[in-house]
Amino acid sequence: MSRYRDLKQRISRHTQRPRPPLTPDDDTLGAALNAVNAWGFLEVWAHEELRQVNCFGPGVYRGFLPTPWAGVMLWYKRRGYYHYSTLYLVGVWACRSADDDAAVDIVVGTKAIPYGVPYFNPEAYYRRLQTSFQMYYKDNGGPPPPERCLLRVRYALPRRLEIRQAIEDALAGWAEAHN
Repeated sequence: MSRYRDLKQRISRHTQRPRPPLTPDDDTLGAALNAVNAWGFLEVWAHEELRQVNCFGPGVYRGFLPTPWAGVMLWYKRRGYYHYSTLYLVGVWACRSADDDAAVDIVVGTKAIPYGVPYFNPEAYYRRLQTSFQMYYKDNGGPPPPERCLLRVRYALPRRLEIRQAIEDALAGWAEAHN
């Protein structure tokens, strides 16, 4: 019995690690996404009837490596029962700039993520996919690689409306390719 108790304590210590607190600088990432209406643009495309893909989301994700980032994204897959092996993300991310710690870059792009579970149960899969992709696809939702970026721009509050238009155009181009 003590072996079981010790094992439980080790597991609870391992799973209850405190997350790093958000610093005031990290809140600027969320504020930048809010200022460019990232959620609003993606919510429109989530409810659109695209012929080639099923969209889910949007969802908000954050990360700290390699630099702090925050993102709003949709996850989508090709229509049909057998197309679960690859899930795609399309989203808007706010990232700390690699060359200037005070600057924020807005990135619009896509990612492909392979299925990461050894079995496929369609009922559970489709139910769970409505709210999150992370149970079946092992990805933290971080920004896409440079070759998958549709738009990368340095965020500045005075240019917010110009950036919003560029994001809207980039997402419209993505939707047109999937319609």
